[in-house]
Amino acid sequence: MSVPSSPDAAGAEALAERLRHPVTFCFLDILGEPVRVTNAPYSFAFSGTGDEDLDGFTFDAVDPRVVSVGTVKAKEGGSDTLVLQLSGIPGVDADMLDQIMTRTNWQGRDARLWKALLDPQDPSRIISMWSYFTGYMAVPRISGSRSSQTITLEVETYLAFFGQASNRTYLDQAAFDPGDRSAELSIAIANGASKRT
Repeated sequence: MSVPSSPDAAGAEALAERLRHPVTFCFLDILGEPVRVTNAPYSFAFSGTGDEDLDGFTFDAVDPRVVSVGTVKAKEGGSDTLVLQLSGIPGVDADMLDQIMTRTNWQGRDARLWKALLDPQDPSRIISMWSYFTGYMAVPRISGSRSSQTITLEVETYLAFFGQASNRTYLDQAAFDPGDRSAELSIAIANGASKRT
């Protein structure tokens, strides 16, 4: 069994009634310290889902007043950038700042989100769960004042990540046209060699 990418029939029916609100499960593959959290009222341990990012792990319940997950908006070519925020932090010490600003801890690493409906009779039991967003993290930003700070993390979908500029230059031209010597000649000119070879 694997976690579907949309709610099953029972889940869709419960959502359509607009009486039940799904909870969110979030996995951030931070280098050396992956984070698994949920805004559900209880922490959840998963097994038997068939999803390697869920099975064998516990998602810790966090206060939804200090953690916010932006809305996923679908558009042509993929979803908009998703924004995650951790707010109300009293202060960021040097160690935490170093962790946040180390690009390799975050940039290009996986972020995944799931939605789930809890059993109204037993909120510690999930009756329907589906995966709804997967993407790559960017480097977080810190904003706020001395008394309270917010960490903002943007997550790009795979399509947006692969659609970024290639950052190629004329130095790469020979890879596309073996007879093109523009890179070689540009370097020669820059180094003051004006004679043609």
